[in-house]
Amino acid sequence: MRRLSIHRPNAKIRNPNRHIRALEKWASGFQGYYPERSNERYINFKIWTLDRLVEGPKAQHEWKQKALQQLIVVAKNLVAAKPEKEKGKSWVAILLCYPNLWSSEVTVFFDKEYYENFQPREGLLSSSISKQYDIDLPENLLELGYQVSLEDQDETGELCTYIEERWTLGERAL
Repeated sequence: MRRLSIHRPNAKIRNPNRHIRALEKWASGFQGYYPERSNERYINFKIWTLDRLVEGPKAQHEWKQKALQQLIVVAKNLVAAKPEKEKGKSWVAILLCYPNLWSSEVTVFFDKEYYENFQPREGLLSSSISKQYDIDLPENLLELGYQVSLEDQDETGELCTYIEERWTLGERAL
């Protein structure tokens, strides 16, 4: 289940293996499934887990790695189930936010121009999120990352700048 820990952001994660198993079950549920084309430009599937499992002070590298691996499983399942009529007309991509992995999702894009907005041409990072987490990325997925600076007010009203990496692990838009 997708849960946000509003009142207990620093609480210990009880039985993380149960959360990982639930994430694996969620990912395997995409086997043989491909969403129907709609009037929307995309359809997305947010990572289905407790937020503390993948971000915050209690999240462990191993849990993040397993969660990212399940996002790849979802993407692989969607690509494998893509109907012939959708090849070259829709694209599957994993959109990762780092370090805020709970914002990550697997997206099926039905609009090529919109999808290309998630594939930056400039300011690309030289690092690799898949190497950082020791994840084998399928050959048909391209990995592109860039950095974003976001400004927001903290609880005292002071303006703060947050730096986030955004990664697209997706099919090539031909």
